[in-house]
Amino acid sequence: MDASSSLAGVIDAENLAFTSHVKSKLSNLANFDTRSLNWLMLEHYQFSARNTTFLAQGAELALEFTNAAIHTELMRNLAEENGHAAMYKSALERIGISIESRDEFPPTSYFFFRIAGLISDDPSRMLGAMYATEAAAIFEHEIFRHISKEVIRRGELAAEGKPLVAFHDMHLSGVEQSHKDELGIFLQEINPYQQTVSADGVSPGAALDGGRKAIAAMRQWWQDLLAPIFPLAIAA
Repeated sequence: MDASSSLAGVIDAENLAFTSHVKSKLSNLANFDTRSLNWLMLEHYQFSARNTTFLAQGAELALEFTNAAIHTELMRNLAEENGHAAMYKSALERIGISIESRDEFPPTSYFFFRIAGLISDDPSRMLGAMYATEAAAIFEHEIFRHISKEVIRRGELAAEGKPLVAFHDMHLSGVEQSHKDELGIFLQEINPYQQTVSADGVSPGAALDGGRKAIAAMRQWWQDLLAPIFPLAIAA
């Protein structure tokens, strides 16, 4: 099967359209004040803080698949991500961003609610959603590495900011790509529009629905994240 027409390929294409749009909005960080960029990093940390919970929920649901390797892969992912939120928090605090001082941003809470729903009701829907979020994680670490370096440059925080850049570099060195690719193994040979369940127990329609709904949730979250900071943009 041509990779682009597989279930994984369809989710990848729709993810690329979403992530490319967000990247275009943040292509020139000179248009944003430092307070806005710090706030974006603070909100992104919230996902990191919940990621292991999402992975654990997904891994438990994956036990319903015929192929136990899906559960094993999610558990591997969980083991790799364990402790990363603490690293991220420490790195942010080193450049002056206090996690405890955050006020709740309702769209972020709603985004988590939507993702939690997608990974708790149906294993195939969960797999599609997890695959989509792992693919988007690569883009997010690219974006937030870019933002981190800009904030560090502005604040002359080269020494203090090294752990933050290193945190994103670690994820971009193959960690997130591996998470995406290893989950993609269970989707890349599936026709997204076939009616039969795969040998692994994956329902194509439900997996595609999960991927698309996860992308819709991420797209809305990013729209909500960017909406309040565009009025704060400074002249380029």
